This record gives sequence, C-alpha cells and structure tokens, in this order.
Amino acid sequence: MAQIVRVTASEEIYQTLRSEILSLRFKPGEELNLQLLSEQLQVSRSPVRDALMRLSGDNLVDIFPQKGTRVSLIDLKQVEEERFLRKSLEESAVRKFMHVQTEAHLKTMEETIVLQQNAMKEENFVNFLEADNAFHGIIFSGINMSRIWTLIQSQGGNHHRIRLLSFSEKNVLGNIIDQHRKMVGSLRLKDLTEVLSLEDKHLSKLLQETESMVLRYPEFFKREAPTQPFYMRSNYAKELS
Repeated sequence: MAQIVRVTASEEIYQTLRSEILSLRFKPGEELNLQLLSEQLQVSRSPVRDALMRLSGDNLVDIFPQKGTRVSLIDLKQVEEERFLRKSLEESAVRKFMHVQTEAHLKTMEETIVLQQNAMKEENFVNFLEADNAFHGIIFSGINMSRIWTLIQSQGGNHHRIRLLSFSEKNVLGNIIDQHRKMVGSLRLKDLTEVLSLEDKHLSKLLQETESMVLRYPEFFKREAPTQPFYMRSNYAKELS
C-alpha cells in the first residue's frame, strides 16, 4: 500500500512541476532547489527527485551531478523537431477527421474559440493556450486517436513554451483565432485543400516569430556553439599539411 501512495504522490508532483515549467512560472534557466521544492510541496525529497528525473526525460529540466538542477533553456533544434512531429501527425489526422467529422465536433471547436476570445480579452496566455490545445485535440479525439495527441503534448515542451512566449507578439492571438474560425468553416465545406493550407500556415507561423523572441528573451534560449565546416577545423588542416 505504501508503494501505491508514493507513486501517486510522485505523479502529482511531476504534473505540478511540469505545469509550472510549461506555464513559464518557472523560467527557462531558473534553478530548482530540491530541498526548497520538498518544503514548498510538503513532501520528502524522494518523490521530488523522481519527478525531476522524469522532467529531465521530457527535456524540461537539466540535472547537473553535484551542481544542481535548473529548468532547461528552450532548445530551438528541439522546437523544430517537436513542431515537425506535430505538423506531420496533425496533417494526417485532419485527412481522417474530414471523413468522420460531425456538426457536434465543429460546435465544440467553436466553443474553444470563444474560450480563446475570452482569454485574449483577459490577457491570460495560459488559458488561451489551453483552449488552443483543446481545439486541436478535438481532431484527434474525433478519429479515436487521443493517445497520439497526448504523445504530441508530452513530447512538445520546448514547442509549448515558445508558443506561449509568442503570444506577447502583436496580433498573434487575433491571428490564431482568425485561423481557427477559417479552419472550422473549411471543415464544414469539406474543403480539404484549404484546411491543409490553413494547418500549414497555422503550424508554421512560429518560424516567423522565433527570431524576434530570441532577441527579446535571449536568456531563455540555448545557445549552440557555431560549428565550422570540416575543412576549416584545425585537426583536418594539420592532416592536409
């Protein structure tokens, strides 16, 4: 029985810390003190340590032996991998959804758009993103593949955080709502070409916003050391001499 209680506590702590990271309440690069977290959550260090290990596997936490733990910086390479994963799977899901969609599905999508409008008025970016995810989740639940959507979300921590950052850019929220409205309209008309075009614009727009976000929040992003072409590296030059 004690083991079951511990697993439940560890899962709850994992979800709590993950939510804090994804909502940017824990900033990229922020130190996470094991003892302090244990005291704040009123639990022993062991389930907190387990949760941090899981978050490390999600690429949301960096653990440095003997040095400490910090929230992972946003890795642009991983952002692109996560975006590619989502775009590939969601476009396939839309093709299937087109054949099974019902008016009830589309009405529910429209309800999430209303939630986004409310969140935009309140400038509540976290709620806006939750409603955004709910909108797209309907596509996967509609084809009985909710587990795929869960996989996309579990593997999309970097993409999630950069999306949240992008909401502070001018007109971003309004444009997302407009694209969602157009998607629902195209789904009603069963215009697959238009829906896929809107999906591509919707899921690729972040590429256009990334540069300005890196300039605005440079401390949040992982910096890769520039790599020289192999023919310029010193060892290779020595081999030629």
